[in-house]
Amino acid sequence: MLRLSEFVIRHRVAVIVFFVILGAFGAYLSTKLNIDSDLLKILPKDNPVVKQYNRFISGDTSGDVTYIVLQTDDKTEKGIENLISAGRQIYETANEMKNIESFVRFDVMSDLGPLGLLMVDPAELSSMRSRDQDLSRTVQSLVNYDFSAVRSIGQMLVEFEELRGLLGNSPQSDEFWNFVRLPETIPTNDPMVLVMGIRLDGPSSDVSYVNRVIPLLRRWVGEICSSYGLSFGMAGDHFGTYDSNKQVNDDFMLTTIISLVGISLLFFFAYSSLKITLYVFFSLAISMFITLGISYVVFGSLNIITTFVTAITLGLGIDYGIHMITRLSDGASKQKNAVALLRDAYGALTRPLLASMITTALVFIILAAIDSPAIRELGILSSIGIVVFFVVMIVFLPALSIKTLINSTKVANIHLLDRFFQKISRVIIRFGVISGGVVFALILILSYLGLNNIRSFSYTPPGLMSPDSEQVAIPNLIERTFGGSIINTVPFILPDLDSLRKAHEEIDQNPNFKSSFSILSIVEGGKGDYMSQMEQVVREIDALRDSPLVEAVFKKANYYDFIVELLDRAGTVESSDDLISLVTEVIPESLRDQLLYLGGDEKTYFLLNSEPSSYIYRNNVIKIIYDSLSPELKETFGGYPKVFYYLMDLVRRVSLSICLVAFLAIFVVVAAERKSLIDGFKVLLLMIGILMSMFGLMELLGVDTTFVTVISAPLIIGIGVDGLVYVMHSSKRKGNSELSKTIKSVTMSSATTMLTFFSFVFAKGKLLSAFGISLGVGVLAALIVATFLVPVLPWNSREKIGG
Repeated sequence: MLRLSEFVIRHRVAVIVFFVILGAFGAYLSTKLNIDSDLLKILPKDNPVVKQYNRFISGDTSGDVTYIVLQTDDKTEKGIENLISAGRQIYETANEMKNIESFVRFDVMSDLGPLGLLMVDPAELSSMRSRDQDLSRTVQSLVNYDFSAVRSIGQMLVEFEELRGLLGNSPQSDEFWNFVRLPETIPTNDPMVLVMGIRLDGPSSDVSYVNRVIPLLRRWVGEICSSYGLSFGMAGDHFGTYDSNKQVNDDFMLTTIISLVGISLLFFFAYSSLKITLYVFFSLAISMFITLGISYVVFGSLNIITTFVTAITLGLGIDYGIHMITRLSDGASKQKNAVALLRDAYGALTRPLLASMITTALVFIILAAIDSPAIRELGILSSIGIVVFFVVMIVFLPALSIKTLINSTKVANIHLLDRFFQKISRVIIRFGVISGGVVFALILILSYLGLNNIRSFSYTPPGLMSPDSEQVAIPNLIERTFGGSIINTVPFILPDLDSLRKAHEEIDQNPNFKSSFSILSIVEGGKGDYMSQMEQVVREIDALRDSPLVEAVFKKANYYDFIVELLDRAGTVESSDDLISLVTEVIPESLRDQLLYLGGDEKTYFLLNSEPSSYIYRNNVIKIIYDSLSPELKETFGGYPKVFYYLMDLVRRVSLSICLVAFLAIFVVVAAERKSLIDGFKVLLLMIGILMSMFGLMELLGVDTTFVTVISAPLIIGIGVDGLVYVMHSSKRKGNSELSKTIKSVTMSSATTMLTFFSFVFAKGKLLSAFGISLGVGVLAALIVATFLVPVLPWNSREKIGG
């Protein structure tokens, strides 16, 4: 310790300059960091569930659609005209936005293509032959039919009978009307809206692309809307990526600033010195920027889980700074020699702080063994961050602050609390059995509550987005206005028609669903004799084909080949299975991906899209739905709901094994460092009690156990053990002075750590807020145990070997 002390003091300026340069370089690299909020990054790319989902969305025509929702509070004809005019201007001037690839058609007949002719009432075709009107115009209206009452944008979750009933409406000849939707009735409590859907020329998963294009798109749409006195909102995959990343970045910056400022203010109050406060702030900033710079070099970006790294490392890293500043400040009143003062501080701190740092880093490294990219990155970056903060606070902070501490004549406020902590330590030693018993009883009660909380694991965590954010509000507005949701759909992937029919029967009888749609809804969905109807349609089309005008219309619409094939094969269609076989061959690509799925085995599967009765990602509905399904239907559960459920269940299952490994690591490190198996076992039991108490306090605060709070479990194991190890080292030393100093340092470090984690409460995303609360109450539980229980337990002397 003497050599290190002499090196730091002798080369003080060089040490400061070296770390400042590292921090500046890290700050530069951190400006290049992006945050990817995609929850799928938690799972590896080669995971079978992820691969199936990626294949599913690659052909899903309702995916990667950006919805533009024009709004007005003027519900008169003038207001509606303004909506239509603005929508038409967007449609007609779309070439000004080079990133718009196409508009999404909302009329089902256009999506059905020639297949839609099978759904036409045969009487309509018959009456066409008997009229002496413009036959070609009539057929053209059937070909380009306006189907404006689709309940769910991009999804046709309607019954066949409803489709037939709507075929009687008068069509719009204007092409524009195929690409917009207006409500059938004027909303009472919501603004009047007009909805348009567009496809952009880049993937929604490309964060840099989305962050460049979406602001341009919003500016363009905003200028058009402002000229008509309208407002607008957006939804869909691209905007979801943009909005969630923007909010995560905002929350990341907000919580980081609150943490840094809060810690600095706490230091200023405690040490009554602006210089010391600035030194600590500067040390924190350098440590943080070095860690973020390493993050960029190693991974290139942060994900939704690794955004927690800053809060974790700030909360833990400041502990080393607090212990160092407290020791130097306490010793500076008696020792004015810088080398001797730093040597004494190193002698008292190095062993316990190094042991706690290694233990904490080891727990985080364990996370790197999980087959999850996001959690693995969290473990690696947190371990690196802990080491960085340790080195900066042990070397840089003393070099920066020791001269000021030695020359200071003002008594720090925290020293005014010395007498208080001395009284606390005397009370603990004198009445240890009582205080320990009370804490032990609290642990038992909280552990019972924590067990109940864990058992009630929620598969629907609070959202990453604020409930009033545009990304959440606009889909809700669409759902209220049109009676269906653009995101609340559960797809099932069925291997054959028999499985599809059985799935339809089960879903239709399941009270958790309100509608379903598949290829059977088209072919067999009518209440009448669909085979007889199909035969009549074929006869009428065959008769219509005799007209040169009708034939020309069919050819222009690219229906002619289908009609020829339909007529040629009509004689072989004897059952719905034969008809479905024909339909699957001629169905347009735009509709194929909503009804059929090509699996990785190159086999074609049938899709059954179902709309739940309640929002699937709220109030544990996804778990309720999954549990209500038969084993056969659970196997066919698909799409994003499957990935989401699988992700929640995976984190729930692996967290137990992670915690067990973390507990084992703590046991090994403590037992080896203390040279006592009994001491290792005691710390293990205490950490289990702290962890269960954390979940118990969450239960009292109304915070559910979700995937993000479960992830905090191994983190609190690594965080909570710090204070226990440090107090354990000082609790058996002679006199009351050492214990009071240690409790003061642990209390100060715990206060700053809790401040850091509780700063997440100010995040707009409730997901981050829940994470911060769980870690904050976990640190509180660890502080209580370290202060009132650890000092009164019998600990083995380090000079002894064995248990």
